[in-house]
Amino acid sequence: MLKAIAEAAESIISSIGYPGLYFLIVLESTAVPVPSLLVMPFAGYLAWKGDFSLPLILLINSAGALSGSWLSYWVGAKAGKPLLVKYGKWVFIRQKDLEKTEEYFAKHGGKTVFIGRFLPVVRHLISLPAGIARMPIVPFSLLTLAGASLWGGGLMVLGYVLGPTYKSVVTEAKRIDLVFAVLIVVAIVAIAVRFYVKRRRAKAASATSTS
Repeated sequence: MLKAIAEAAESIISSIGYPGLYFLIVLESTAVPVPSLLVMPFAGYLAWKGDFSLPLILLINSAGALSGSWLSYWVGAKAGKPLLVKYGKWVFIRQKDLEKTEEYFAKHGGKTVFIGRFLPVVRHLISLPAGIARMPIVPFSLLTLAGASLWGGGLMVLGYVLGPTYKSVVTEAKRIDLVFAVLIVVAIVAIAVRFYVKRRRAKAASATSTS
């Protein structure tokens, strides 16, 4: 699976060049799970070969990450919150929960967005709750840009330094990344189930009290 994904990403970049790299990074910054851990080291390797420019790769990575994050943020702000306000009660999400989310992002949104760029799964999704919470766009953009540039830039340099041997190192790192991704997904599911059960019990207790 990893080999097929890596070959597809490399094919897009090799065929289209810089626009292909930009396209993949935009997708990586939305809910599409394009693995930057496979994309950026390959771009760095192409710079090692002399086909790409390191500064231009970093610029494209930063621009692509910001573009994809803005798109996800807009979806969260324009569609996510209205849908949750209207239909959230059916999944036990109340207006109060949205207010708590907004309060959280007002206090901790900056570090959450920044650190999220380095975490599997989270880096693909973090812009959606930031948009739902209407986190101020300027700090969101600056911290997204900083986190994405450090993450993507580090991977780019890794590919450049390792040269032809980058694949073996990156493949192993991606396996570790997948383990963390599974753990994060399990944790998210556990939290969601706990939240759902707690709300159902609260609703049942409220109905019993009323009757």
